[in-house]
Formats: sequence, C-alpha cells, structure tokens
Amino acid sequence: MIARDELRELANFHSPETCALTFYYQPSTPQDRSHRGESILVKDMLRNAIREAERGGNGACAKSDLERVNTIVEALRGNSGKAKAIFACAGQNFWREYDLPPLLPRTQVILNQRFHLKPLAGLMRESRRTLVVLADRSKARVFELADNKITELQDFFNELSRRGKSDGFAGYDGGHAERRVLNEAAQHFKTIADYVMERYERDACDQLLVGCHDEQWPEIEPHLHTYAKQTLIGHFRIDPKVATPDQVKEMALQHIAQHDGNEKQRLISEVVGEAHRNGNGAVGLRRVLRSLEIGEVQTLLLGSNFQASGVKCYHCGHMDLHDAKDCAVCGKPNTHLEDIGDAIVGHALRGNIEMLWIDNDEEFDRIGRIAALLRFRADQNTPMKVAV
Repeated sequence: MIARDELRELANFHSPETCALTFYYQPSTPQDRSHRGESILVKDMLRNAIREAERGGNGACAKSDLERVNTIVEALRGNSGKAKAIFACAGQNFWREYDLPPLLPRTQVILNQRFHLKPLAGLMRESRRTLVVLADRSKARVFELADNKITELQDFFNELSRRGKSDGFAGYDGGHAERRVLNEAAQHFKTIADYVMERYERDACDQLLVGCHDEQWPEIEPHLHTYAKQTLIGHFRIDPKVATPDQVKEMALQHIAQHDGNEKQRLISEVVGEAHRNGNGAVGLRRVLRSLEIGEVQTLLLGSNFQASGVKCYHCGHMDLHDAKDCAVCGKPNTHLEDIGDAIVGHALRGNIEMLWIDNDEEFDRIGRIAALLRFRADQNTPMKVAV
C-alpha cells in the first residue's frame, strides 16, 4: 500500500508540460485463465492514450512511459487479484509503481499536469495498520492487521505465582497470594502497554484494538499510555489463549467496520450541525472550496460518487466552479477539469488535511456529497472576538 509520505510526494508533483501519467489497473473476472480478453482491453486503452497524447502535442514526453506501462500490462494477467497503480513522468525521471487492494473504480489511464489521486482516497482507510492486542493475566498476543492480512508479531507469557493448599491463619496467606498475583498481572499488562507504545513511537501502527475477557478490561485499560488511548478504537470479547488468527481477523474487521460507520455518522452530524448554526462546518462544493483555499479545513468529507466539473489555475492553485478562461485571482490561464474532485484530493494531501471517504449515505448525498469540519472560521476571526 502507499504510505502517507509517498502520497504527499505524488500530490506535490507537477508537470507543466502535462506529462504526468497516471495508470490504474483494476482486475476483473476473467473469461479464461489466460486473462487474454482483459489484457487486450487494457492495451487498446493504452494505444488510444498514445494517439491522444500525440495529437495534443505531448506525445514526446509521454510515449515512452505509456510504452513501458504497456510492457508491464503484458505480464499482469490478473496481478494475483491485486489492483495496480503507476505514476510516471519520463521528463522528470519519475516512476512509482504500487500494488493495491482490488477496490479501484475501474482501469484507466490519464495524462495531466498532476497525478490523478482521487481513486486512492477511498483506499486510504484500507491502508491503516491496526494493532490488535489479545491479553489476559497470564498470556498476551499481538497482531498486526494491514492490507486485509493478519500477522502475529509477539507472544508474551506471564507465569503467575502458585497458591498453596491453605490460606493460612484467618485467610492471611490467601489474601497475600492474591495481592501478589494482582501485582504480577499489573506488571504483565504494563509490559504489554510499553510494547504497544514502542510501536507507536516507531510509527508502526495507526490504531489500537484490544481483545480480552470482559472482567480483564478494567485491569488492562489503566496501563495503556495516553497516546495509545487516543488511537484506541475499542475492545472486544475473545479468549487470548485459544483464538486463531482467522478468528482474530474476523472479529477485528467487524469491530473496525462498526467503529468506522459510527464515526462517519457522528462526523456528518457534527459538520451539518456546525454549518446550520454558522459554526465550524462547511457544506457544499462552493463553501468547501473557499475553506480549502484559506486554510480553514481540518477534515474533508468526500462522497464516493462525488463528481463536478470546474477549473484550476496551476499558477496560484485557485479552484473554481465557473468555467472561466482566466483565473479570478492571478489572471493566468485556467485548466478545465472534468472532475474537480481530483484537484480537491490533491490539495488535501498536500496540506496534510485528514480525509474521510463516505460511501452510499443518503443524508450526505442530500448536502452535495462534499463537506468539511473546520479548524476555525476566518470570517468570524474579528479583533473583538479574539479579545473575548
């Protein structure tokens, strides 16, 4: 999958000669094992792209990249069920190639001044690395869930002190033994928490999920470090000793899906509520474009079926709905965009703005399929309000 730094690199790339080549391959169900029909369709698409580039005067800089992609397509043959993305510009000696989850909208090839990154927006949550920790007083197992694969990373074993046959006079020895077991369990949970924190400090995970017996959770939670708690998405019931990796994966995916659904609904409601009371919410394309341009946006919400035409000035970066020939800000020529959503995604990536992809939500469709949670409102930042 593509790391955040790599996404920002792609978003920052600019080819004034319109030689930035974006190629997406989405595997389809083959008619035969050779995938011959699929290969023919993709190669036809690439040949058409070469002809279009030559007619537009940009064939010289794009032709070699298109031919190289064409060679790669020969060997894809389904790509083991994975999607593929290639970003290239021979003029700037730039070539990046990635295997992706097979969740792209379709196979396509695009030549432009910037790379076409909107299809990746829907995959960004798929690239999250979830640390799944299973724990009880004597056992702990740590898994990583990433790219729909579960990997067991670490196994902890805590040998608790054994209790004698008698609790001693008035039960004193029994109470002492129980306290010793509690202290040993607490140290065990602290060791696990330290391991989790070390993973976060190495930027080796994005969110945390804990699996345990219900009665163990109140003992585990207090030992988690503050940062780990901020990325904790919940806990679920499971037996750490006997759970198989497939069971862990299934339960973790269910919990993540439920958490994501709840988080999306909460954020949509918050943004709509803030917009209605003239607060830190922006709804609709025109208002969101304005907020992006002046740096107000904290989180961008984009519908999976969002599409709108517009223009962008590659000199100053201004985006607009009106199909004007020249930029309203700097007067330089605008570039017409069939889908301004791609320019919006690129802008968000360059600005390190959090993005949330919204799939098939009727309420969100009604408000224009685009919205934003704002960090501040520039039109309300008056000296009087600052003083208050």
